Amino acid sequence: MSVLTVNRWQTLYMRQWTVGGGVIFDADRILMVHNHRRGGRTDWSTPGGVIDEGETVVQGLTREVKEETGLAVASWVGP
Repeated sequence: MSVLTVNRWQTLYMRQWTVGGGVIFDADRILMVHNHRRGGRTDWSTPGGVIDEGETVVQGLTREVKEETGLAVASWVGP
């Protein structure tokens, strides 16, 4: 058994994450992503995820949409 040092614990469990999510819609339809979780559980969510270091929220969200759906976002509307 190994000992978890304070520095390692902080690296693993105290990291702060920036996340983003977006609602993509067309007329009366909303784009959803089917997520497969541990234990065989599934759920649905709007596209999004962790924003990588050095990315803006818009850049990260655009990347996440591409990764999760294969769609390329031309532009975003909103704050």
